[in-house]
Amino acid sequence: MKYRKKPVEIEALKWTGLNHRDMHDFLGGNPNEYMRADGDNFHIDYSKCNGGLVIKTSEGDMAANLGDYIIKEPFDKERGYYPCKPDVFKMTYEKV
Repeated sequence: MKYRKKPVEIEALKWTGLNHRDMHDFLGGNPNEYMRADGDNFHIDYSKCNGGLVIKTSEGDMAANLGDYIIKEPFDKERGYYPCKPDVFKMTYEKV
């Protein structure tokens, strides 16, 4: 049998390395405060990956390289956010 993934709307933002403010706010940072290099859902560590963005998930820290999409988990609030490679993202999601 074959199955198709049901359509689910998600929120996501592509990590370019130049969109620090947008990413900070998307990952739960307060848009009215000064940006920090860490927060409840992320931290910056350039020794971990190209671009330095590390997403904190329930499975542990996950590196987000430049060009990766950061997805806000729509159902599992415990997991929160996670990175997704661009090729997988394009095969799985379409813009609404």
